Amino acid sequence: MLSNTGTSALSHQGKEKLTKGFTLIELILVIIILGVMAVGITGFIKLTTQTYLNASERTELLANARFAVERFNRELRNAVPNSIRINENSNTECLEFVPIKASTTYIDIPVVPELALSELTVIPFQGIDGNPYQCSSPCADTLTVYPLSSNDVYVNNNQAIAATFPLLSVNLITVNTWQLALNTNSDIHFSADSPTERLYLFSGPVSYCLRDDKLYRYEGYALSNNNYVMPNSDPILMAEYLVPSEVGSSFSFSPATLQRNGIVEVQLSFEQSGEENVFNNEVHINNVP
Repeated sequence: MLSNTGTSALSHQGKEKLTKGFTLIELILVIIILGVMAVGITGFIKLTTQTYLNASERTELLANARFAVERFNRELRNAVPNSIRINENSNTECLEFVPIKASTTYIDIPVVPELALSELTVIPFQGIDGNPYQCSSPCADTLTVYPLSSNDVYVNNNQAIAATFPLLSVNLITVNTWQLALNTNSDIHFSADSPTERLYLFSGPVSYCLRDDKLYRYEGYALSNNNYVMPNSDPILMAEYLVPSEVGSSFSFSPATLQRNGIVEVQLSFEQSGEENVFNNEVHINNVP
């Protein structure tokens, strides 16, 4: 027979077994707590990821913008004097200029009342690549002396008196002297002598155009006399995410004077994901006629 003490012990152990485990309310509370933690962790991860993506987009936007602006500035500093002109229409704004391919000091050029000629004598010179300038005949380059405005650069090369003429060939006379033959129908006169006796050679114009929210670069098209004509060559995309300038025009040009160089003012505004970055700078054209 079991004693009362033994019976009480067995009953107590059974109650302990019955009280072990989780109740339904406890399970529900655990699920709610885990859900709240999951929502918090998910929000934290999402916020961290979005912050990283925003920083990456901002860095990429700034890098692309700086590349486009720096490329633009470097090319513009090497422009033929007074070759800059700006064109605006309803949806496109373009800045056109002629990059210098080579330059030298001339010894003699035909200027009225001197005898008209079809060649001129210069000091041997190098191209922008650092090697002696070469141009196979017939040459596709153009030379200009003392251009005082863009009309002197973008000019009809069949004129008898002008600042700009097409080049035919480069001929060696002596070690210290070259002769540049002009590709003209007859002998010509230059409009005027350069005070610094400088001569510039170029092969074609370059245009930077703002259209919609993109910046394009055009090259490999022909010179257009007097009035700007939109290039028909395939453009290179330089930058995107541009917004209209607050000052109205993104490009402006102040011609050189006796006291200062020519200045091109550029304002480009880039915007992405609600953040705007403005590049506002002045480019000094150091080359002189």
